[in-house]
Amino acid sequence: LVETFSCRLTDRDLEASLRAPGRAPAAAEMPAMEHPYDPWDYPGALRVNDQNRFNPYNGYHGNELEFVETCLAIFHEAGLLMHFGIEDGLARRFFANMYASYGAMPYHCALHGQEVLAAAHCLTREIVECGHGPFTKLEILALYVAALGHDAGHFGVNNAYLQNSRHALYKLYTESTLEHYHAQILAQIVTHPADGIASCVPEAGGARAQFFRLLNDIVLATDMSRHKHLVGEFQWWVEELAGGSVGAGVFLRQGDSARGSDADGLAGAGGITELLRFGGERADRAPALVRARRLDTERREMLLIICMKCADLSGLVMDLPRADFWGYRIMMENLKQGEREMRERVEQTTPTTREGALANYFAHQAGFLEHIVLPMFDTLTLFTSGRFRKRVLALGSENLAAWRKGHGEVMITRATRQREAALTRHLLRCCAGFLMVVVFIISRGMLLRKTMNEMAGDFRGSANPYAAQALDDLDVTRFVFRWIALVFGFLAACCLALASPSVGARCSASCREAVINVFLVVQIIVRYSMNFLRYNTVKSMTRAGMFDIVGDPFVRKSAAQLYLNGVGVTNLNHVVTPCMFTLIYYIGQPYYSPGFHWFLHCTTVALRYVLDHNLKVNEADTSMLGLVWRMEDVTKGWLTMLAFPLALAVFDGRGFRALTPGPVKKQFSRMRRWRYLRRVRARADGGTETPATRRSLRGKSHDA
Repeated sequence: LVETFSCRLTDRDLEASLRAPGRAPAAAEMPAMEHPYDPWDYPGALRVNDQNRFNPYNGYHGNELEFVETCLAIFHEAGLLMHFGIEDGLARRFFANMYASYGAMPYHCALHGQEVLAAAHCLTREIVECGHGPFTKLEILALYVAALGHDAGHFGVNNAYLQNSRHALYKLYTESTLEHYHAQILAQIVTHPADGIASCVPEAGGARAQFFRLLNDIVLATDMSRHKHLVGEFQWWVEELAGGSVGAGVFLRQGDSARGSDADGLAGAGGITELLRFGGERADRAPALVRARRLDTERREMLLIICMKCADLSGLVMDLPRADFWGYRIMMENLKQGEREMRERVEQTTPTTREGALANYFAHQAGFLEHIVLPMFDTLTLFTSGRFRKRVLALGSENLAAWRKGHGEVMITRATRQREAALTRHLLRCCAGFLMVVVFIISRGMLLRKTMNEMAGDFRGSANPYAAQALDDLDVTRFVFRWIALVFGFLAACCLALASPSVGARCSASCREAVINVFLVVQIIVRYSMNFLRYNTVKSMTRAGMFDIVGDPFVRKSAAQLYLNGVGVTNLNHVVTPCMFTLIYYIGQPYYSPGFHWFLHCTTVALRYVLDHNLKVNEADTSMLGLVWRMEDVTKGWLTMLAFPLALAVFDGRGFRALTPGPVKKQFSRMRRWRYLRRVRARADGGTETPATRRSLRGKSHDA
């Protein structure tokens, strides 16, 4: 033992002495870095550096040389070229024709066909290694050729567009329109007299006919309208195959893979459910949960079809950069279709704006992955190794969590942007409303100035002791109006500044909302203060005897007003002016509901009528403490109070509907629904309508 130990030390010392001091260890001496297991890798895959790992392709739509080399490597690895006697030259020409059959589409391009072929190869390799099937070479060839050309000739639209636009292909194939089209193009490429591989498939025993039937069935199975039926049937016979112990989606909900040990262990200790293992090294090394069995032809073909569907949607269960790589491509293709539908005035089935498509991207990816892709992979990977199943479902779960998180962030971002846009609109409307108030107050100030000029000659130097006080009160009112106009002009400038992008980027939304609330308080104070200011001015003029001579100094004496006064219409000003002022405030404060503005309007009108009554009572008392409040004065302005909802009904129907009580709106909606049902029934009956039909429809509308 001592000699051995000393010899080992000597060997180590010798190895250390051979290494020069300060020299880094050679590449062979460095410990190999363990790369994570990639379920979608295979020996013939193109090798790229780590910096370009997730997009190892030249060209946006694929590269012909890489396409041909990848297909050739996969077919060689599967042993198909040797088994059917296909020469490399013929195979290269066939793959080149397959590449040429794809167009320059963002998603359905030659690169997509290359990826689907590689995914189908990885899936069938796992299934075959676990001993299932066994698949014949003819079945594998049909699957690979179908995976390679299942979207041949795709021109960037879906079956819904073909149906809505009454396309010539839809008239030819009313069901699975695109899939029939792809199958026909693929059949033409396969049967090409010089470059096709159909001649290499023997006709003996109906092998060639079976090959074309399988090819057609696998391509037609990629139609998503048949997805629910096919996957449901597959899950049903998988449960039957596993003895009723494997429920669809049970392992996905538990969050890991499930495995049994071997075929012999299934018979004892509680059956198959006793051997489930979630996580850990045993699940990585364990064989497939469904025991290796010889399947009949029908079930083998069903397994091939599900392999094709999983390979077609495998991009969602790859690593996240690769999944997003394909997710954004299908989004851009749908966006192009939406623009085409808008241009041709066809029913919209896809988004038409980039913003809308990006906003719904994460929700679409997460929903499609959760409800369509993961349940299908959860069932199919029961036929694969534990390591493959665990990694694929883990990738799907990671992508689902990432897209859900992204959807939440997108929703928060969208809500923030909508809030910012709404605040900007409100601030701009506040600016417009404040400017309208400024114009209104300036016009009233000009009327006061005109009134003062008219009264100055008649009452200047008069013996009336209240005349000078009235003139001073008018001057004070003009001064206050001037400052109110300046304040509202300043508020309008503030609103315009806060609505600008530069200030909005620095000022938070909460701060701008607080500014809007402050502006509302200022507006309410000014609104009620102007009523009291008018009361003091008119009271002073009435006491001095000026009101009977000059009239209301706040009302313009136009020709129309004089005519209406002559015919006895004297209350029009009491209706129009408060309603117009409320509409100005309604425009300037859209942040608040029409009901709130109506409440302010009603209280202002009631206060005005109370103050008008007090103008005639106790003319010597100008203080606010001696006001007489009567209910008849409060309710006297009911017509003015109702003028605001009527104005909303004319100028803003949405605001008027907001003022409508709930029971009234429900009754109106019920009436509209009943009328619609009556028109539909009359159209179905050829234009005839009977009393019994009316009663039945009225009962249906009431039940609804």
